[in-house]
Amino acid sequence: MLTNFFRVFKFGWQEFLRNVGISLGTIFIMFIALSLVAGTLFFKGISESLITTLKEKIDISVYFKPDTKEEDIFKTREKLENFPEVEEVDYVSREKALEIFKEKHKNDPQIMEALNEIGNNPLPASLNIKASSAQSYAAISNFLEKGEFKNLVDKVNYKQNKLIIEKLFSILSTVKKGGLVTNLLLILIAVVVTLNTIRLAIYAKKREIEIMKLVGATDGFVRGPFLVQGLLLGLFAGFFSFMVFYVINLLFPSQGSLIFAELGFLNFFEKNILLFLLIQVGGGIVLGAVSSLVAVQRYLKV
Repeated sequence: MLTNFFRVFKFGWQEFLRNVGISLGTIFIMFIALSLVAGTLFFKGISESLITTLKEKIDISVYFKPDTKEEDIFKTREKLENFPEVEEVDYVSREKALEIFKEKHKNDPQIMEALNEIGNNPLPASLNIKASSAQSYAAISNFLEKGEFKNLVDKVNYKQNKLIIEKLFSILSTVKKGGLVTNLLLILIAVVVTLNTIRLAIYAKKREIEIMKLVGATDGFVRGPFLVQGLLLGLFAGFFSFMVFYVINLLFPSQGSLIFAELGFLNFFEKNILLFLLIQVGGGIVLGAVSSLVAVQRYLKV
């Protein structure tokens, strides 16, 4: 049993080396197919990371009337935190708001002078609210403006942010759906292209397969070397595809950190390196093996 295994592997390896031109061409085709699939996954991932990061920066603020008691603001916050669609509620006191305002405009002497002339703190206390969907923001805004705490509320800035919020969530939904469809399409193309490429390579051995069958070789013995060849093709194609992504990741860390550091997807490849390894190398091995088995099957019916 072990002898037959090594013999089959040896024949497969020899076949791989003997037709090195065809092998390299097939590896290149599989490399392109696997890289396209991995590239689509990469861009889908960083797009979602970008949008998610931007989503985290989107919120609505409710500003309270100057005479509102802090305990009433806390009651409002507690009520909002009980909403299932609310992800986070941050309280900004009048003192904190003034501190933030001063820090933001510290280099603008006109604004700072005007603030000093006013004398007292003109800024209201507020709650910054993050929610899970565009519809949630609309419901929260409606609750604040018309609900039990409406007499405490001076202004809700939802209307100013409405267009941005709705557009952002729409893009996020489109990216998720479009990425899935694109991935499935590219996987189908990769399978079809690889299958036909390997089928053409095996077609050159059609006569040899027929002779082996005529002299009594079993289907398993005939199929074995081509299975090994397919495994090797997929292994090399997947490895080269993975290394291209790995090298690109090593070459451009500084540029990426300057441009994308705040967007949250600088380390997307590192965080998902095992997934890329599985898709590119593991996927290449499976793709090469299955394509070889399917391609050689038609020539076993002698």
